[in-house]
Parts: sequence; structure tokens; C-alpha cells
Amino acid sequence: MSIIRSLTNRYSRRRFACLFFSLLITMVAAPVFAAKGLSTRFMEVFLALNILAAVLITLFSFGTYVGLGLLALVLVARGGHALLDYEPLLATSQGIGAVICLVSVCVMLRFILSEGSVTSERIFAALDLYLILGVMCGLLFCILEEEWPGSFSFQSLPLAESRQNPLAHTIYFSFVTLGTLGYGDIIPVGGPARALAVAEAISGQMYLVVVVARLVSLYKGGSCRNEGNEQG
Repeated sequence: MSIIRSLTNRYSRRRFACLFFSLLITMVAAPVFAAKGLSTRFMEVFLALNILAAVLITLFSFGTYVGLGLLALVLVARGGHALLDYEPLLATSQGIGAVICLVSVCVMLRFILSEGSVTSERIFAALDLYLILGVMCGLLFCILEEEWPGSFSFQSLPLAESRQNPLAHTIYFSFVTLGTLGYGDIIPVGGPARALAVAEAISGQMYLVVVVARLVSLYKGGSCRNEGNEQG
């Protein structure tokens, strides 16, 4: 029990850093697996681990079991899809995963904008929020493509006809949109997909402006307090 308690305490102190590296590995590993011709199921496993880490963050931050309940719903929906092969359950699990990401975004945003010194964990939380936002929109894009096939065009062909896992494509498109890169290899065609793409691009740019300004103000405020204490 003491070992588990020690590991739990260590994770709680560096939870945002752990989530950042987990998300980074997932985003880099997915296209590598696709290029090697490996199954994109690995990406889904990594995403599931990231969602689990996001749930743990909500538990450590607020002691709330909302995230844990949502995670249980994801497992039930995934299990039902595996056993019954009922496609709506897959979209349901992805939707609940997006809700978990949204809850985590709210938790991290509250932590980032709260009063306090600028620590490495606060900076990692800011980076996590940006990546989680991309994953969340990627899940929502995937749901749109599964519910309304043809919402996206992949290299002049409907994404549904590319015979590849749409989740890998939609997450890639999500981060391209979040960074306002606009490569043009994947294009939103449907109205809901275009609306979500516009909302994500605007949110990504506004987030960078607001968070950077907040972190700078907190850093300057902490420096001024330290100087005042030294002079006093």
C-alpha cells in the first residue's frame, strides 16, 4: 500500500507533465504507424490511455467522480460495440470521450487562470489544454463523418471511400485546423464539419492570446512580489 500511495503522490504532483508526454507520443506515433502499414488500433489504445489520464486529473484536482462515471460509460459503450457490433455504440463512446476531454479542458483552464506562481506544472497544463482541445475536436469530426458520410473530402475523394480509419484522419485534420496550417489534403465539405472547423480555428488562436497574456501577468506579478519582499 505504501508503494501505491507513493506512486499516487508522485503522479499527482506531475500529472500535467505525464499527460503532456502521453499526448505527444500519441500524436507522433499515429502517423508513424499509418506509414508503416500497422493497424490504427494502437492509436485508439493510446487515446484511451490519455482519456484515462484526463479522468485522473479531474479526480486529483477536484475529487469529483464525474470523470470516472463518464469513463465507465465509455467502457460500457465500447464493450457493447465489441460484443454486439452495433455501430451507434461506437459513436456514443467517442462522444463521451469528447465530453471527458471537455471536462478536462475546464479543469485545466481553471488551474491555468487561477492565482499563483508560474510553475512547470502550470505550463504543462497550458500545453495539455491545447492538445486536449485538438483531440476533442478530432473525436467530434470523426462522429460527424460517421453519422454523415461525406462530411470530409480526402485528396479529392470522400473520406468514407479512402478505406482507412477515419479517426486518424480527423485528429490529423483537427490539429492542422487548430494550428491554422490549412494543407488542403483534407477538406470539410458538410455544413456541421465546416462550422466546427471554424470554431476550432478561432478558439485555438484566442486561447494562445489569452493564456500567454495570463501566464505573463502571473510571472510579472510574482517577480514584483519577490522584489518587494527583498526590499522590505
